[in-house]
Amino acid sequence: MLVAAAALAPVAAAGGYGHTPQPQPHRVVVRTELVPASDGFDWLDAAAGFGVAVALVAVVLLVAGHRLARN
Repeated sequence: MLVAAAALAPVAAAGGYGHTPQPQPHRVVVRTELVPASDGFDWLDAAAGFGVAVALVAVVLLVAGHRLARN
């Protein structure tokens, strides 16, 4: 039954009563800005952010461990 539905789907879509033609789409101009080659990924900033994240995780784990050990 699934094969028959798949085979008849294009035929069913081909003839529709009251079908109005769609207007042609308007042309749109999209401007793209090129980035200079020197504005690439900054590894130093990424390393600094990663270091801060690791330090924050370490502080959270130390505080949580200290609170668990105290209780």
